[in-house]
Amino acid sequence: MTSTTPSAGGILAAASALQGPQQTFTREQVAYLMHLAYESGRTATYLEDVAELHATWARNPIHRPTAEQRYQERMAEMDALGQARAAAEGRPYRIHPGGPVDWETGRPLGPGEDVNA
Repeated sequence: MTSTTPSAGGILAAASALQGPQQTFTREQVAYLMHLAYESGRTATYLEDVAELHATWARNPIHRPTAEQRYQERMAEMDALGQARAAAEGRPYRIHPGGPVDWETGRPLGPGEDVNA
């Protein structure tokens, strides 16, 4: 056995050998059949675990926030931190509209204003 993952051809050859008239098998053939059985069990266990996970998610959808909910939570957290920092620095809090800002003052730059000016 040269590879650790059984190939489709190898599985078909093993199935044909088991159905054929051959009554005895070489060490390599037995080792390969044992490996196929092991991989088959591993795959079945993995698929069972995934099915159980999906069933758990289906039963408890409230415990799994959507990406949009996680984004909203993160934005609310950053907003609260911004408000706390503005209050600590004694300045008014304003939501940044996006776009370039003056690095020295934090003032949003208008259309056509140079970022490096």
